[in-house]
Amino acid sequence: MPAYNAEKYIADAINSVVEQTYQNWELIVVDDCSSDDTALIIKEFAQKESRIKPVLRDINSKKPSIAKNTAIPYIKGKYVAFLDSDDVWMPTKIEKQIAIMEGGEYALCYTGGILINQDSKEVGEFLPRYKNGNIFRCLLFRYEINNQSVMVKVEVFDKFNEKITIGEDYNLFMHIVYNNQVCNIKEKLIKYRIHSSSITKNKTKDLSEGTLFT
Repeated sequence: MPAYNAEKYIADAINSVVEQTYQNWELIVVDDCSSDDTALIIKEFAQKESRIKPVLRDINSKKPSIAKNTAIPYIKGKYVAFLDSDDVWMPTKIEKQIAIMEGGEYALCYTGGILINQDSKEVGEFLPRYKNGNIFRCLLFRYEINNQSVMVKVEVFDKFNEKITIGEDYNLFMHIVYNNQVCNIKEKLIKYRIHSSSITKNKTKDLSEGTLFT
C-alpha cells in the first residue's frame, strides 16, 4: 500500500485488510514522505497489529511506481496484492482469490468492483468480461484489470517500471499476462475511489461502459 497525504482515507483502507476473512496476510504500507498525519496513522495501526509493516520514505518519490517498488524487499509471501490508500477491499477478497489461485494454473487473478466518490457513495460498478486463460490479445483491445483487485504470484512478479509516471500497473500486468494464464472473479470485491486529488482516478470513467483505467 503506497500512501501520500492520505490521512482522510487510509484508516478505511487498512481496516479493510485487517477485516479480511482470510487472515494469513502481511500489509506493507509505504508512506511516501507525507506532509499530513498519514505516517502517524500508519504507525498507530502497526502498534496494534504486528502484521502491518510501515516503511517510511524520507524523500517523496513523485512517482507511484517508486513508492510501490520500495515495498518489494519486504515481501515474504507466495502472493502479492495491491491496495491504494484511498480504496477498500471487500472482506472475502483475499479468501476467494487464494481459493482459485491455489490450483496452481493461474499467475494473476483480478476481480470486479464498485466505484465510489470522495464521500464513499457508490457511483458505478464494473465486472470482468473475459474468460480465464491467456487474455493478452483481449486486453490489448479492452483493458479491464483494476490494480486494487489484482493478486499475483510472487514468482512472476518483477517490479513496476519507474520511468512511467501514469500506467505503471498496466505496463507490469501486461508483461505478466503475455506469458501466463490469468483468471478473474466476476464479483465486486473492491471499492475503487474516484476523487479530484488522485493522480489517475479523476480520469476514470464508469468501467461498465468499457473504459480503460489509464
